[in-house]
Amino acid sequence: MNELHIDTDDIETKTVQGLIDSAKEIVTHSVTDDLTTEQLEAKYPTLFDLATKNLATSMYYDRELTNGTSKGFQMAIIHLSTKVAIDMKRGSDDGSNET
Repeated sequence: MNELHIDTDDIETKTVQGLIDSAKEIVTHSVTDDLTTEQLEAKYPTLFDLATKNLATSMYYDRELTNGTSKGFQMAIIHLSTKVAIDMKRGSDDGSNET
């Protein structure tokens, strides 16, 4: 709410939380079928949060994503997808080498 400069009230809080929840699911399904949202968020917190924030922000201001997703979201998804793919190939499961 602070990052979006939105007044905190019950309606806006519910709206933003719903968008965050949806964004988390979209990020997860855009990146992997092998990890749950919770696993992905725990293993790659920085990239996961960046992708989620970018998408939730875009959806807040344009619910239909009329112009598609932002370049920031696309960049975060590419980096997160690549990191997951590399770690899966290596068999890594500790997430300790997130960049």
